[in-house]
Amino acid sequence: MRSVSSFPVWLWGVAALLGLGLFGLGLVFVVIPIAFPQSFGMVSGVVSGYGLLAIGLGIGLIFSGLSGWRGRPSHRIFFRRGWLVFLLAGLALGCLAALLPDLTQAGLVFSAFHFALIGLPGLALILLVVVASGSDAAISFRQSIVGLTAGVSTIILAVPVELIGLMASATLGVLVTLVLPGGAGEVERLSALLQQWAESPPTDQSDLMALLASPTVLVTMVLTLAVVTPVVEELGKTLLLGVTGIWFRPSVRMAFLWGAACGLGFAWFEGIGNSAIGLGGSAAWLGGVGLRVFATAMHCVTSGLVGLGWGWFWQGRKWALPLGYGTAIAFHGLWNLAVILALSGVGLTVSAPRIGYLLIAIGVLVEVGLALTALISLVAIPLVLRKRAAA
Repeated sequence: MRSVSSFPVWLWGVAALLGLGLFGLGLVFVVIPIAFPQSFGMVSGVVSGYGLLAIGLGIGLIFSGLSGWRGRPSHRIFFRRGWLVFLLAGLALGCLAALLPDLTQAGLVFSAFHFALIGLPGLALILLVVVASGSDAAISFRQSIVGLTAGVSTIILAVPVELIGLMASATLGVLVTLVLPGGAGEVERLSALLQQWAESPPTDQSDLMALLASPTVLVTMVLTLAVVTPVVEELGKTLLLGVTGIWFRPSVRMAFLWGAACGLGFAWFEGIGNSAIGLGGSAAWLGGVGLRVFATAMHCVTSGLVGLGWGWFWQGRKWALPLGYGTAIAFHGLWNLAVILALSGVGLTVSAPRIGYLLIAIGVLVEVGLALTALISLVAIPLVLRKRAAA
């Protein structure tokens, strides 16, 4: 395993400058919603949450970059009971938020709650992976900050590519619908509905449910979320391990852990936005935040699998990288597909209730199975790798 000191000094200077930029950007994201609360409404809590994430990573990159520039060692992160501390802290904070029904879902106070409830469970998961991997495979504070930032930076690649994929998928969805009986009428109905919603947001819940059952929307969602999204995100989250392999090649266990840290960074960014779907009610918001724990585990384990592939790749097992990448794509794609099945089932409960409820049941069962698999794998994989290393 090559030493971290083999990194060029100028890279740490770049990291420090990047951290300074993130810190400044985070301040802007925090201050603007506070200065103009009416313009942002409830979304201000989400925007400020992104700001807090940028500030935290920015500070971490500044210190990491400066210490790396000066050639100072970075301590490894290994707290045997740390995962339990963060888990209990997250539960306590969630209970406190539930006891504050008047907690306005806007402003800096809510942003702090929102950011912490997304971040603390993720820290608990990654520290549990560290304990399972063993102290000798633990990544340093500097490596963890770089990994988290790399995971968050995936959004720069994911957004434009996924938008292109969305447009292509929608085009294919329209073509598939036109082939079906009555497809032309369905396309015209969707076009008129979207034009109507462009002028005034939808108020009838039945329209939204019917939209989920549309074959055009279903094909678009499957191709975008179950195919394009996993391919792009699993490539971007762990691209760091391939780039840094020029100077530093971690052990297999460390590669899995570092990949999981990259996945955690992306899960934080995604979670701050996705868990805001329940804004408007405390119970819905807390439920959305709680469910993000399983999505975080999914992102950590899929990125860990690709990291595992990189670890074996640097040891000469070239086949391990495409295998790990393919497995991560399949797991991520199946995860999103289960969600799509459940949503389409909700849309069919009005026109075809039996089929609708069946799809909901299948989607939920698959999602629960995948969530349990992700949680178990996060601990089982490093334990198996640790046992093999000891042997």
